[in-house]
Amino acid sequence: MSRTEVKALLGDPTEIDQNPFDDEAGAQTESWHYDQLKLSLSFEEAFGWEMDTIAVTDAAYLLDGKSLIGKSLGDVKAVLEKMDINDLELEDHNDHDIPNNKLLTSASQLINFWFDNEVLVEIQWGPDEG
Repeated sequence: MSRTEVKALLGDPTEIDQNPFDDEAGAQTESWHYDQLKLSLSFEEAFGWEMDTIAVTDAAYLLDGKSLIGKSLGDVKAVLEKMDINDLELEDHNDHDIPNNKLLTSASQLINFWFDNEVLVEIQWGPDEG
């Protein structure tokens, strides 16, 4: 969806962040945050400002009918394996602000699961380019 289509559907975002996507090409990325919906959408200049990432942080959002936000790393992995998502990779993304931050990814599903202290806090996914 384009930014115009998203705005027609969801209205004005609470906040818009603009950041360089690729310093060499000068391309930008823009993130729209809908605080009440606990939803963020990213658009990339390199892709004609079409939406390329969706991120959610509320348990009301379901994946295959299942609420995952707030679940433990072990519980999320078990649910994903039951969904036949078996190409999971876990990486540590610890930093000063978030000392126990982990990222669980599935390349086949183009989906990321962010954990703080072993609890799922955000799900991000991108479009199927196939």
